[in-house]
Parts: sequence; structure tokens; C-alpha cells
Amino acid sequence: MINKAIYFLSGLPRTGSTLLGSILSQNPKIHVTPTSPLYSLLVNTNEHFNLLNVQYTFDQEAVSRRIYHAMIKAFYADIEKPIIFDKHRGWTKHVPAISEYLNPRPRIICTNRPIAEVITSYLVLADKDESNFIDTHLKKLKQPITNEARAHLLWTTYLKTPYEVTVEGLNNFRDNILLVDYRDLVYSPNKTLTKIYDFCEIENFEHKWNGIENRCAEAKDEAWGLKNLHTIRPTLKMQSMNPLAYLPKEAVEYFNKQNII
Repeated sequence: MINKAIYFLSGLPRTGSTLLGSILSQNPKIHVTPTSPLYSLLVNTNEHFNLLNVQYTFDQEAVSRRIYHAMIKAFYADIEKPIIFDKHRGWTKHVPAISEYLNPRPRIICTNRPIAEVITSYLVLADKDESNFIDTHLKKLKQPITNEARAHLLWTTYLKTPYEVTVEGLNNFRDNILLVDYRDLVYSPNKTLTKIYDFCEIENFEHKWNGIENRCAEAKDEAWGLKNLHTIRPTLKMQSMNPLAYLPKEAVEYFNKQNII
């Protein structure tokens, strides 16, 4: 087993995970990743092992265990800090695998926000980026470029899967997941961070709420297809646009029926 304490950061896009990760990274003992490929590497490796097992004779359990541990150790070999928060939206449904290979007491921090606000935050950015992935996708579908069309595309194609993964995790592994509401992070940061440290059983740390640096930025942010998708403000304050300024009341009500809490 590797000699680092590994925790996890998850949740839907636009719910504050980059902001929370940047705040946690102020702690000199903590390293928070940008969106990490470790999850995909482990899942893909598991799929290949299952394929190999059909044709080849070998001790799959023993070999895969050694390889998973070696992969994890190598993946974090250049990280000198003793505590890691690995960020990926898929972790919430794989608590048993986390327990076996990464942390015997899985602790996942899952950021949360009303769905209508999540979608509206995308719409605000899309209006500032002519080449955004949302409009590009709508054009391929030969659909009109309207906020309502954007919103429904975002929900059905880009948000529903991580939403379902999060809900599945909460339904099956609630004791291993701490929901962190975006508003709580902004309006009650001390209380929220204390709750996170207590949940993870990590010694508390005095954070600052001004001059916040994006310490877990996405180096290849342009690959996400929307400018400033992971940009954060240096000071904690709520600047969310009212969804009703972008979407009809019926659409806002529909999306908020999907809220996790």
C-alpha cells in the first residue's frame, strides 16, 4: 500500500470543486489534483484484465492487485505532500474499489449546487465564448441556438451522467460521502472547512478567504471547449446569475426538481 493518505473530490461540474480544491491546497500538507486521469486508468485497466481473463490463465486477483498498487504509487510518485485529494466525478460509485486499493476508509468530498444554477453558469460563459462546445454541438444537431436548447443539451448530454453517478454513490455509500453546498462554502467557509477536516479526520488548518490562488488549475483547459471554465475569483463571494434571467420559469422549475438536496 502506498504511504500517502488519499481522499477524493467529486461532484457535478460548476459546483465549486475547483474553488474548494484551491482552498484546500493552501494547506502545505495537502495536494489537490486538477481533474485526474487516475480513475480512468484504473477502470480501463480493470476492463482489460477482464478481457485477458477470458483467454489467458493467470491469478487475476493477485496480479491485478499488485499492478493497481504499483500504478497508484507511480502515479503519485512526484507528489511530496502526505495528503492527496484526487479529483474525478466518477469516484462516488466506486467506494468498494477505493477501500481495497486506495484508502481503507474512503472519504469523498462532493460539491453540490442547484441544477438550474449549474446550467446558468454554463450559459453565462457560453455568451462570452463564440466557439463554446455547447453551441458547436447544437449546430451539429441542427438545433436553434437558444438558452433553453443549450440548457436541455447540457442536462441530457453532459450533466445527467455525473448526476446519476453522484446519486448512485449517495444511495449506496452515504457514510463515505460528504456533500458540500456551494453556498455553504461561500457564506460559511470556516464551518464548512472544519466539517471537511473532521470528516476526513485530518488536523484542521487556518485558511484565508482573500487572495485565493487557483492551485489545481486545468493546464489543458482549452480541451474542455469553454473558456474560463475553471477560473476562480480570488475572494469568496457569491456572484451567481439568477437562472430566471436566462431561462423560462418552467425550465428552472424542471431542473430544480433534479436537485440532489
